[in-house]
Amino acid sequence: PRYGPLWFGAFRICEAMDLSCKEHTMPRTNAILARAKQKISRELIWKVHLEAAEILERGALALSSESAGDSFYGKAIVECRRRLVMTAMTCPPNLCWKVWLAGGRMELCAGNFHAARRLFLRAHKVVPEKGKSVTLLECARLEEFVGDADLARALLLRGRFEMGSDWKVWLESVMLEVRAGHYLRAADLARQSLEIHSGAGRLWASLVQLRFFHGEEPQYGTLKRALSAVPKSGEVWCEGGRIHLNPFCKSFDWEEARLQLGFATRFTPQYGDSFLETLRLDVIENLILPVASELWEEISETVANCNEDFKRISLLVRKAVVIMQRKERVEQLKRISLEGVLPSEDLELRCANADPNYGLLWFRCRDRQTDTARRVLHRARHLLEEDVRRYAAVYTAAVFRRLAVVDIVARRLRELETEGENLNWEAHVAACAAATPSLETLLNDGFTEREDDPGTVLLERSVSGASFVTGIVELNQRIRLDELTLVEKRKLLFGSDAPFS
Repeated sequence: PRYGPLWFGAFRICEAMDLSCKEHTMPRTNAILARAKQKISRELIWKVHLEAAEILERGALALSSESAGDSFYGKAIVECRRRLVMTAMTCPPNLCWKVWLAGGRMELCAGNFHAARRLFLRAHKVVPEKGKSVTLLECARLEEFVGDADLARALLLRGRFEMGSDWKVWLESVMLEVRAGHYLRAADLARQSLEIHSGAGRLWASLVQLRFFHGEEPQYGTLKRALSAVPKSGEVWCEGGRIHLNPFCKSFDWEEARLQLGFATRFTPQYGDSFLETLRLDVIENLILPVASELWEEISETVANCNEDFKRISLLVRKAVVIMQRKERVEQLKRISLEGVLPSEDLELRCANADPNYGLLWFRCRDRQTDTARRVLHRARHLLEEDVRRYAAVYTAAVFRRLAVVDIVARRLRELETEGENLNWEAHVAACAAATPSLETLLNDGFTEREDDPGTVLLERSVSGASFVTGIVELNQRIRLDELTLVEKRKLLFGSDAPFS
């Protein structure tokens, strides 16, 4: 009964039960917390109080986001404050800074910015030297939360100057610019950071992703450099998989994506995005590929008389988009159910054993902190499937482009075989894919209509390669912080709970 980890595990189970039953007063959790205070080791009492404060706050957040709004949250955290006071009275002096940070976060969602700032400042003053960078990052996020991005940049600049040995300060600087929509500035900061932290996989992964805005060739070159510098970084391998899953990239290739995402989940299993991108690939293979393959058999011979390879590809891709937007094809996709098929048993087991704990896509698909890896995976399947269905025409066009490239290479190699040439299948396919116009070019750069289908939009203006940089299109769009509620901003900026892990 005095063994701490069992009690903390019980807290999470009871919290999950309370929230699933929408009992936001947390009766089961409060009961187990009361028992724990009587049984657990004295040195862990402070942690029970801290856990209680955070659990009660999450209950208040859940209720306010469901119905009552931000105003309810301020009333609901009175008990949280009382628990934090008890935590501060019982915790070791060298850990008090965690209490002040927890209190500051709570006050932010209640709209008490001045109180939050004072608590964060107090935490920064008492934190041990090795933890200074953590509290500085919290202070920077606080200023971004209240809308003062310039002050947040100033704090991070100071952090890079005084604590530049911590790569997380550089990563937060990059992420601030990404949230602000300054992608080129973010890429420049990522490049500077790697001059100091050349072995930080997350910084390399950030740079690879941001290089998309410089063009596909520079991005692929950066990926090769990253894999040379950190060959066992799952985050970098995941970015490689994402490149091959982006339908607007010339290197779109589901087989290569499978290979690179396999390395990602093997090298860094705690990075949740790799499992979710693997799940997106599974959705594409089970939903798009069967339909696209059937459609390819139907229409590939209709352009057989076209002697120009690129023109033939363009005709096939455009036909595929037009057909996939027809009502009967949309209905055909709706009839394909992935319920019970995905996630696969193998992926679910690997993800559950890894128990990932970070990743932007992972946090987007995690509804509550108590969610298990299996629950996150199943919720992600619904979100990813909805996204793939919505952009089925785009993914089908990318599949058609890839199949056409493979068909051209196969025909060329058959001709070379008769001449006794040395054949390298992968190299020929890669070269042909790079030489073939991109999907955006094939669809005529935007809002284009076919002459024989005057009402059909081939490509919406809002859809581009930037929309598919990660698995969920909505996540790749810039979010204005001033348009979010306090609770939504809290989740975006402080959702990882990193200081308390």
